[in-house]
Amino acid sequence: MISVTQRKRILLYVSVFVAIFVYNIVNTFIPGNTYDVISFAYMGFALVWYLSIRERVVNRSIRNFFLIGTSAIILLFILRVCKWNYFGMFTRPNEYLWYLFYFTILALPLVSLLIALRIGVYKRRKARIVSAVFGSIGALLFLIVITNSLHNFVFKIKDLDPDHMKYSFGYGYYMVVLFSLICIITAFVILLRRCSLSASRRLAFIPVIVLILGITMIAVYYVKGGAPKLFGAKLYNIQEAFEFLFIAFWESCIQIGLIPTNSDYDTIFQASGLDAYIADESGHIVYRTADFSPREKDPDIRVTEQQIRGGKVVWQDDLSKINETKANLTEVTKELADENELLEMEHETNSKKEEMDSLMNLYDELYDSVRPEISSLRRILSSIRRGSPEEALLIRKATVLGAFIKRRANFSILAHNSPEININELEYALRESMYYVDLTKTKCSLIMNGKGTVSSEFLIRMYEVFHAVSTELLDEKCSIMVNVGKTVGFSMRIMTDKLLDPSFAEKLKERFKEGTEVSFDEDEGVTYIVCA
Repeated sequence: MISVTQRKRILLYVSVFVAIFVYNIVNTFIPGNTYDVISFAYMGFALVWYLSIRERVVNRSIRNFFLIGTSAIILLFILRVCKWNYFGMFTRPNEYLWYLFYFTILALPLVSLLIALRIGVYKRRKARIVSAVFGSIGALLFLIVITNSLHNFVFKIKDLDPDHMKYSFGYGYYMVVLFSLICIITAFVILLRRCSLSASRRLAFIPVIVLILGITMIAVYYVKGGAPKLFGAKLYNIQEAFEFLFIAFWESCIQIGLIPTNSDYDTIFQASGLDAYIADESGHIVYRTADFSPREKDPDIRVTEQQIRGGKVVWQDDLSKINETKANLTEVTKELADENELLEMEHETNSKKEEMDSLMNLYDELYDSVRPEISSLRRILSSIRRGSPEEALLIRKATVLGAFIKRRANFSILAHNSPEININELEYALRESMYYVDLTKTKCSLIMNGKGTVSSEFLIRMYEVFHAVSTELLDEKCSIMVNVGKTVGFSMRIMTDKLLDPSFAEKLKERFKEGTEVSFDEDEGVTYIVCA
């Protein structure tokens, strides 16, 4: 599902690209030399797009390949500016600028293939071998192109005069085209095979349409023997076609979820329902939740902070109820000293005692419900050694347990007050747990469909099932997708591209056999867990 933020980003990219494209058409009728403005506009567009990629894409090696691809696009327009502004009348420099165009034509499809090889769970040795083979072929083809003046294997040149160039294509040219097409198509096939999320596969027609449109633009350019025209105005040049194909194809893959990104985390944090904020190293607030308001001086507020990489997270706990209870107990004690009001005070004391007993029972229930997790958390915290290799992983596991303990306790309090709980509470809990699970190698996503209330016991069971599965797969290189939907009643469906141990499945079924039906299924390397 494409979020509102993603839709706004797509609309912005399309609007800017269309504006430059329209200006390119109108430029034909503008007197004077304004053609370079278009080239620099397209270069700026590519640079801005890469800067957004650097913020969104999680994998560092994939970001580096996107940088290479963006640099190749910018080089393409730089070569165009140099060719027409500085070397247009020089035969030999103009020839080699022409050959350098084919560096980009070879680089962009090759970079696309290298990116696809590093999506999802992959074998590093196999990816390096394939990258080396295709990289060597691309380098060899570029060497053949750049040395064309020695053998005319790529272009059979008859006249190099810039005003009336005459040449025909050789076998080397068709090898370059074939190599580029193979890289592009192979990259898309790898993307589809690596993606285990059915939602992304259902939207795979979007990058396919982009791919067909981009290849068609390039084909039309070469069939026409230059830029296609409409009423005498140039529609686009080959540089624009390659930029559109590379950026539009990969942006569409990102938007439908074929490439994992960290988009919308700020929105999730803001809507989490916490009373907290995240600050940078200088103490400036970077993100805050919708419920946050600074109340450090309020005696009923306890402020806690935790150092994180690049800053700190600060949250506030409201202790007003506890303080109020303490004050009431103090007042009761004073009133008991007054013998004239002994009977009245005795009744009030009994009432308070019942209330406290109820609270104590609730606290006991809370503790019993998360006792194993608290024990695990204590063991992890006691085993953390600053600077040790496993420090980061242990901290991440501790945050996962901490999030579960807090949310599970919150559910117990809600269940104590009402037999049914709004399904939104499950969404908040899942998203918070997923946030901390995502800090490890395990990646999570959530789809919520339907509104209303559900039995508090069943809602708690769904959250416990997710926690058990995510804990089992914690720090594994895999993806977990959770779909909570409503047909007759609510159900939760968990999909993961990691096969679970049969013994774990049996333990989970045994644990939730009362009041909840948990079923397992495996298909093509994907495990399906249904809680209904």
